[in-house]
Amino acid sequence: MALMPAARAADVEDTAESSAAPHAAARRTIGAFRRSGGALATHPNTRVLGVTGILLLIAVATWSMPLTRQSQHTDAQTHLAWWAVAALVLACELVVLHIQVRREAHAISLSELAVVLGLFFATPVGFVVGRGVGSLIAFAGWRRQAIVKILFNLSLYVAESTLTLALFHLVRGGDPTVSPRAWTAACAATVCVGVVSSVAVTIVIALVGDGLRLRDLVTESIRGVMSSLAVTSVALVAVHALDADPRAVVPMAVALALQLFVYRAYSGLSERHLSLERLYRFSHAVSSTPEVDEILAGVLEHAREVLRAEYADVVFLASEPDEPPVRISEVAAALRRDRLSEDEAGDPLWVRVVHAGTPLLLQRGQRDAGVRAFLASRKVRDAVLVPLRGDAGIVGTIMVGDRMGEVRTFDEDDVQLLMTVANHASMALQNGQLVDRLRHDAMHDALTGLPNRTAFNRSLGQVIGEVRAGRLDGAAVMIADLVGFKQVNDTLGHHLGDLLLREIGVRMESVVRTDVTVARLGGDEFALVIPDVVSAEAALALGRELHAALEEPIGIEDVAVEVGASIGISLAPSHGMDGGTLLRRADAAMYEAKNSGSQLEVYDASLDAGESREQLALVAELRQGIQIGELEIHVQPQAIVATGRVAGVEALVRWRHPRHGLLFPDEFIPLAERSGLIRPMTLAVLAQAIAAVGRWRAEGHDLTVAVNLSARSTINDEVVDAAAQLLAEHGVPPEALTLEITESSVMRDPMRTREVLDRLHALGVRLSIDDFGTGYSSMSYLRQLPVQEVKVDKGFVGTMSTSPEDATIVRSIVDLAGNLGLVVVAEGVEDQETWDALGRMGCDLVQGYHLARPMPADAFSAWLARRQVGLLPAARVARDQVAPATRVTG
Repeated sequence: MALMPAARAADVEDTAESSAAPHAAARRTIGAFRRSGGALATHPNTRVLGVTGILLLIAVATWSMPLTRQSQHTDAQTHLAWWAVAALVLACELVVLHIQVRREAHAISLSELAVVLGLFFATPVGFVVGRGVGSLIAFAGWRRQAIVKILFNLSLYVAESTLTLALFHLVRGGDPTVSPRAWTAACAATVCVGVVSSVAVTIVIALVGDGLRLRDLVTESIRGVMSSLAVTSVALVAVHALDADPRAVVPMAVALALQLFVYRAYSGLSERHLSLERLYRFSHAVSSTPEVDEILAGVLEHAREVLRAEYADVVFLASEPDEPPVRISEVAAALRRDRLSEDEAGDPLWVRVVHAGTPLLLQRGQRDAGVRAFLASRKVRDAVLVPLRGDAGIVGTIMVGDRMGEVRTFDEDDVQLLMTVANHASMALQNGQLVDRLRHDAMHDALTGLPNRTAFNRSLGQVIGEVRAGRLDGAAVMIADLVGFKQVNDTLGHHLGDLLLREIGVRMESVVRTDVTVARLGGDEFALVIPDVVSAEAALALGRELHAALEEPIGIEDVAVEVGASIGISLAPSHGMDGGTLLRRADAAMYEAKNSGSQLEVYDASLDAGESREQLALVAELRQGIQIGELEIHVQPQAIVATGRVAGVEALVRWRHPRHGLLFPDEFIPLAERSGLIRPMTLAVLAQAIAAVGRWRAEGHDLTVAVNLSARSTINDEVVDAAAQLLAEHGVPPEALTLEITESSVMRDPMRTREVLDRLHALGVRLSIDDFGTGYSSMSYLRQLPVQEVKVDKGFVGTMSTSPEDATIVRSIVDLAGNLGLVVVAEGVEDQETWDALGRMGCDLVQGYHLARPMPADAFSAWLARRQVGLLPAARVARDQVAPATRVTG
C-alpha cells in the first residue's frame, strides 16, 4: 500500500512517527507495545494472530485459483527474478516520502513501484516469493519488529500479492502487450488491494486499540486510493520504458536517486520548520495560562509532540532533603503525581543530570548496564533527560521516552529541542507560580493563612448558589468573636496575640469538615460557611463542638492562654438567600450570644431591631408584590404508599422579588405575620392553588391540592367565603381542596376555630392537622374536630431509620389515626427504605425528595406525565385523591 496511515498500529513504522498529530488509537497501541516490551497483551495478541490466520487463508484460497498462477505470455525483453523483486521491495520499504499537509505529515512509500514492475516482468511465483522475502527482511532486519507484527505484516503482504495477481490477470485478460487495458488492470489491482490493506490495518487497530472507527476506515481508504494511483502512474511509465529497452533502468535509477536526494534536503528543512512551529505553539500555549497545573499539562503534551515521543514526565526536587522527588506525568488526560522510588532517585544517570546540569541522551540498543537499568526502571526503550532550571538553580528534570516508530531513535537534535522546551517550561512555571502566589495572597489572611473576607464571600455565594439550584438542602453561616482576646493582646503583647490567632484558626479547621470554609474576617472575628446543614439543631451541635474546642487552654511559648467565643448562626434558606443577609443575621445572633452570656445563638426574627428601616421597605414591597401578583406557587407531589400513584400536591408559596430574586417562605412569612399581610397572602395563594388544580382536573388528572394556613393566620369566615367562591369559579369540587392547620392555631381559640372548621366541613373542604406530634396533640380535640387526615412531621419521619424512638412515634400516630378513621400523610420521605417502612406501618400517603422536589406549578403536568408511565392502578384508600398542602409558611 502506498500511503502508510499515521494510525497504522500493527505496523508502527518509522514513517508513521512523523505525523504531527498521530491518531489517538495508534498512540495508545504504541504505548501498549512499549509497556509490554514490544508484544501485545494476551487478548489483543490472540486477536491479531486470528486476523493473521484469516489473511493466510485468503492468500491460499486466492493462490489456488488458476487465474492467479497463469503465465504472462509477454514478449518483453525485461524479466525479473524473485531476488530482483525482493530487492525492489526492500528498496521501496527503505525509501519513504513524508508529505506535509497543514500540521499533519503523511508517509508515502513507493511499494506500488515494485508491485507494478513485478506484475509485468516477474512470474507469479517469483512475484509472491520476492515480495514475501523482501518484506521479511525489511520488517525483521531493518525495522526490528516484534514477532506478532512480523507475522501480521508478512501475511498481509502475501495476501496482497495473491489478490493483486488475481485482479491484474482478471482485468488484463490474455493481452500480452503493455496496452491501456494493462494500465487499467494495474491500477485496479493496486487500488483494490490498497483498500483491502487499509481495512485489515484498521481492523487490527480496532482489536488492539479502542474500537473500530468508520471515519478512520473511510479516510485511510481514500488516502490509499489516491496515493496508489499516483505511484502506479509513475510505475507504468517505468514499465513502458523497460518494455521498450531494458537499459532504460540506468537513467531512471539516476533520476530517481537525484529526486530522492533533493527530497531529503527539502524534508530536512521542512522538519526543522515544523519543529520551530511546534516550539512556537508550545511557547504560546504554556505562556497563555497562569495556572500551574495547566502549564504542567501543556509541557507534558507539547514535549511529546515536539519530540514525537510516547511518554513524558517532569520531576521536581523536594523542598526538604529527606523527601523523595515528585514525579508528574499524564495518565488518561489527567495529571498524576507520585514519588520517585529510592532506586530511581539514587540512579547515577539521573543524579548526574540534577547535579551537573548536563543533558542525557539514551538511544535504543545500548549495551551499557547502567543505561539499560535506567530505561527498564522508567519502562521506556529510549529517552532524553534534561535539567529543569529555576531561580535557585536546578529544580528538577524533564524526560521524554519512547520515540515513535520502530527504526529511529532520539538524536542530538532532539536533545537541543528538549533543552529549549525545558527553558520555556521553566519561565512559564516561574510566572505561573508567581501569579498563583499573588492570587493566594489576595484571597487569604497574611497572619493565619485562612481565607479572608473576599474569599469567604465568594465561597458563601457559591454555597448559596448550590442551595438555590437544589443541589444542597441548606447551609449555615457562623460568626465567632473571641472573648478575652483583647486582654491577652494587652497583657502578653501582640506577638503572642498573633500566635494565638494562628492557633485559633488551626483549631477551627480541625473541628469542621474539609468542605467547610473557615475564614478570618479581621481582628479577632472568624466566620464559617457550612454546606448541607438543614436544621438549627444540627448547626447548634456543630457550634457547641466548636465552642468546646476554643475553650480548651492554648499553650503559647510556655504560657497557657484561655479564650472563649461568642458564636452566632444563621441558616439558608430559613434566614435568607443572599450572603449579606445571612452575614448580618449571624452577626446579630452573635451579639445576642455575647450580650446574653449564652455564648451560642441562632438567629431569630426578634433580633431584627436594628433592621427596622429595611423591614419597613420590605413590608411595602411585599404589600405591592401581593397586589401585582409577584407571589407564585411551587408544588410538591404526594403519592399513595401502596402504588406510588400521585394523588395530589402541596402548594408552596414563593415570592418572585424584583431585586432579590426568588425568596423562600422563611424570608417573608414572619414579616407578613407581624405586619398583618398574612391574610391577603393566604387568599392569594389559595386562589392560585385552586386555579391550578382546576386546570389539571380539566386535563383529566383527578387530583387534589392542599394549602397550609399559617400558624398565626386567623381561621375565620373570610377563608370559608373565599374558598367557596374560588371553587365555584374554577369548577373544582370542594373535596379536591385540603386546608392544613396546625395544632397551635387550633388551641389558640378552640371555640372560634371549631365554628369555622364546621363551616368548611359543611362546604365539603377536607381538613388536615399539620406537623402532628410536635404541638399539643390533644386527643380530645383531635377526636372532636371535623378533620380527615393528620400529617406526620418530617422531623420524625426523616430519622425513622436511625432512631427507634422516632419510628415508635410514627407508628403510634399511624395506629391512632387508623383507629379514628383518618388518613395519614408522612412528609420528609428521603429514601425508599423509609417509604417501605411507612407502607408496612399502614401509612396512606407520602411526600418528600424521594418522590419529587418542589417544582413550579406550570412544570407539574409534564412531570406527572413522566411519573405515571408504568405505574400500577391506584388502590383506593380512605382518602382516594389527596394533594399535599401548600405551606404559606414554608
